[in-house]
Amino acid sequence: MWTSFTRSLGATLVGLSCAAGTLADNPVIKERFSADPAALVHDGKVYLYVGHDEATPEGDFFVLREWNIYSSDTDDLDNWTLEGDVPRTIFEWAEADSAWASQAIEHNGKFYWYTTVRGVDPEDSLGGYTLGVAVSDNPVTGWKDALGKPLLDPAETDPAPHMIEHSHSWDDIDPSVFVDHDGQAYLYWGNSHLYYAKLKDNMIEFDGEIHQLEIAGIPGPFTEAPWLHEKNGQYYLTFAMNYPEELAYAMSDSPAGPWKYKGLLMDTLEDSGTSHQAILEVDDKDYFIYHTAALPTGGNFRRSVSIEHLNYNADGTIAKITPTASGISDTAQTLQSLAGAEQYLRYGDGSEVSLAVRNNDEHWQNVWHIKPLLAGDNTVSFQPETRTGYYLIADEGKLSIERHDGSNSFAQAATFEEVNGLSNGDLSSFRSRSDSAQYLMVKDGALVLAKPDSAADRKAATFQVAAGE
Repeated sequence: MWTSFTRSLGATLVGLSCAAGTLADNPVIKERFSADPAALVHDGKVYLYVGHDEATPEGDFFVLREWNIYSSDTDDLDNWTLEGDVPRTIFEWAEADSAWASQAIEHNGKFYWYTTVRGVDPEDSLGGYTLGVAVSDNPVTGWKDALGKPLLDPAETDPAPHMIEHSHSWDDIDPSVFVDHDGQAYLYWGNSHLYYAKLKDNMIEFDGEIHQLEIAGIPGPFTEAPWLHEKNGQYYLTFAMNYPEELAYAMSDSPAGPWKYKGLLMDTLEDSGTSHQAILEVDDKDYFIYHTAALPTGGNFRRSVSIEHLNYNADGTIAKITPTASGISDTAQTLQSLAGAEQYLRYGDGSEVSLAVRNNDEHWQNVWHIKPLLAGDNTVSFQPETRTGYYLIADEGKLSIERHDGSNSFAQAATFEEVNGLSNGDLSSFRSRSDSAQYLMVKDGALVLAKPDSAADRKAATFQVAAGE
């Protein structure tokens, strides 16, 4: 029996799709674990730079030996191709499995890649995590250490008090690079403390002093993952705050600040204490790239990159983003039972699925993502939209929503067969693959697996699937 999940995201679910879809869903990188995304557009392609999480399922810390580079055509963003692996060892002065968050940018015909790595000796002035910079004439290949040393010595910044008792600091991590319209480049970075500095035109040296910043009105502590971008003359600084991390943002009239807090972008994620974002504009469309723990056996140290649409309000503020299983191209749907007028399957804070009148204020709870875990004729699996990685399973005749543990037995338990509706052949019914006499059926306001013995049962086992909103 699978252990029921112990933490809820506030219960949001998007969608069902009654056949194996050809469109991509989240996470967009499924072949391996990926984290800390960054992206750039060049020559008709989007390049996605991610860290490769390689911790074991039992691991208790980050293991990132390399960065991975993926690409997709600018008119696609559904299909991603692994273009190359870049090892942490391109920085010979660094140590450990410390290929942490990074960002690359094109400037004056070259590509510059700002990365997080750990310094060689935690006892000397280079102790702790710091920033490296690599350079190349190509967005994928040819990366070389531009300096042969860190971009900054951790001794140049003052770590937060809680870091002092350790043999290393980690306030100098998560670089974000931005070039303004006048050609001036800025580098932001930090954990617990937020720093920025201007870059010289050579992009590998600071131009002036390092500044430590505060965000006016921030309701919690700044944590990490700064990302700087501009839209319609406004400057936006997105970042993680608190722990487990929420994603939030501030706005300014200048890339140097001052910054004023504007609100939350994304709530804490289920099963991942960290959150890290990138913002991408392609052909006048805006995207929000982030990581979750959605792949089977995922977790704090085994993360996965996903993508959502990003929307701005009329006043320039950013609309809050809900993580989804459907992503930017799959279709989310509602599942309405014939057992009750205007009543839909929904999930709450537990593992049960119930029947309730649709509440537009909580519409996510009434929508699902259907895509089969196992191939077969008319197979379907039901995934809560905003609880990516969780599925409806039939275990010993009982239904519950559980996290995918990576096993074939789980995939079997989470796979059902769609047939013509028992009460209305134009609609759908769903039966167990292990016992064809058992169907998903609504009974006493809950979803159960049972044998429909009467006309009322057959109606209760018939569902109308429709596009969600």
